[in-house]
Amino acid sequence: MQEKTPRRNRLLLVSILLILVVTMMPGNGKIAGNYLDKVVHFGIFFLLSVNICYKFQNKETLISALLWAMLFGPFTEVIQQFIPGRGMDIYDGIADALGVVLGYYLYQTKPRSVERLLLKMGA
Repeated sequence: MQEKTPRRNRLLLVSILLILVVTMMPGNGKIAGNYLDKVVHFGIFFLLSVNICYKFQNKETLISALLWAMLFGPFTEVIQQFIPGRGMDIYDGIADALGVVLGYYLYQTKPRSVERLLLKMGA
């Protein structure tokens, strides 16, 4: 059990850093496709949610961490207003929230399958 903790920490840290890199990079003002941006937002927050569920086994801590993840989405959207070529978009925030909720749902319904996949990925 002791061996899994550093791996779980690394995986969670990687997902947070991925969100920060993807959402905070300056843009060129053009959207890369109508829905591609929303898919990326959904995907990175889905990954964050799954990693939170993988890391936190205590139900109270898990719910608290998921609530922080839900607030992390709007926070990144507000910060994007100040980044050249980026802007705040309510639909990105909705995609972020859906990613967190569906990541939690997947982990709760198929925890063994998700954990096997994460272990194959090096978690």
